[in-house]
Amino acid sequence: MLLAALLLGACASTPPVPPKPFVPEKLLPENRSAAFEEVAKLIREEYVDPRLNGVDWAEITTRYRSKALNAADDEAYWKELNRMVGELRDAHSRVVSPMEAKATRDQRGNHGLRVQPHQGRYLVMGVVGSSQASLLGLRQGSELLAVDGKPVADWWAQQAAEVRGSSTERSQQGLINQALNAGPVGSVRVLRVRGADGAEREFTLRQDVLQHPLVRSHHLADGTGYLRFAGFQPAAAGELGLALRRLASTDRLVLDLRGNPGGQLKMALQLLGWLLPPGQAGKVVTRDNKRITALAGLLDVTPTLEITAQPLRLEQALAVLVDDGSASGAELTAAVLQSRGRARVFGATTCGCLLAVRQGRNLPGGGQLLFSEVDMLIDGSKRIEGVGVVPEEPVFADPLALVQGRDAVLDAARAWLARQAAKPTPAPSPAQAPV
Repeated sequence: MLLAALLLGACASTPPVPPKPFVPEKLLPENRSAAFEEVAKLIREEYVDPRLNGVDWAEITTRYRSKALNAADDEAYWKELNRMVGELRDAHSRVVSPMEAKATRDQRGNHGLRVQPHQGRYLVMGVVGSSQASLLGLRQGSELLAVDGKPVADWWAQQAAEVRGSSTERSQQGLINQALNAGPVGSVRVLRVRGADGAEREFTLRQDVLQHPLVRSHHLADGTGYLRFAGFQPAAAGELGLALRRLASTDRLVLDLRGNPGGQLKMALQLLGWLLPPGQAGKVVTRDNKRITALAGLLDVTPTLEITAQPLRLEQALAVLVDDGSASGAELTAAVLQSRGRARVFGATTCGCLLAVRQGRNLPGGGQLLFSEVDMLIDGSKRIEGVGVVPEEPVFADPLALVQGRDAVLDAARAWLARQAAKPTPAPSPAQAPV
């Protein structure tokens, strides 16, 4: 028995073995043709808008067929298919290559940067604190001058010409930022920036796995609660619930959705259940108002926008912070809270990317097609897709303030909250407390 225990202990201490890197197989000519036809058919017959957002899909598929089938290599082929779907100008609908669909975590890199054009300059408006760029001293508020030796204006224009179409100009900029941050793990990107002191500096960033904290919460000295999270990811659900419980005793609350790309619709509705009474948040729209089914039509999987009660309902005065990187579920959350008068919204107009993909469709050759099957109307009538959530208090994130460590959007929200009556959430009675 002692020997068995020792053996079990040794097994328990063995470090986990990382999964083998994914290596895509070469795409056969017949798979190129089959995948193209599958994409053309699924969009034509199942896309949420039967008018296909007003585009001539037959003309588009004719125009792209030769370009895709005769692409120089497999990577170029999948990019052409993605650009074809991008003609719908829908941020959610896209084609991903086998590598994008199946790469392991150790193959997915991100530099953690967000750059925004402003008055002829390209400003670094976001640097993830756990990123290599932050470690080496690249700070928010700096001006980006060059990317890999190319003047940033030229690099940006080239990317704008190459990325697929999207829902809005804001979401198009998001795709360019994805191109800035993307690259095989181990590859190198060289950035030249000008700091607040006017000095220029070069940063050589090796592409690495970005370790992003999922949930960040604080109880500030003035009684304000602050909550920010990376996205509506199932991995964050438990920690998000714990943070909301901790913040229930604060006098006022800030919900920071800046840079939040959305994620699982169910989680967005659960978050709303902590802040609003149960009920319908809005209406879903499907193609020709048909139900979405699975298991050969036996199971109805059409989503609903139903807010369900959570263990507590936070009742404090609420400020919501958004920017052009707030998308999908983050937009749904902000839009519902704003329309109900539950929160005041600060920052910049959101992405305008509120549609829903039920699941990716596997394509011949290993790629995937994701396309919108559900549209949403907030409170039954207001559409966010292509428009975005417009803050009651627009605030530009001043780069000089960022360099000085000040957050103009958060400052504006806290100033407004300070004028609101303190109202911490009542503790639940023993009979109401969750087991």
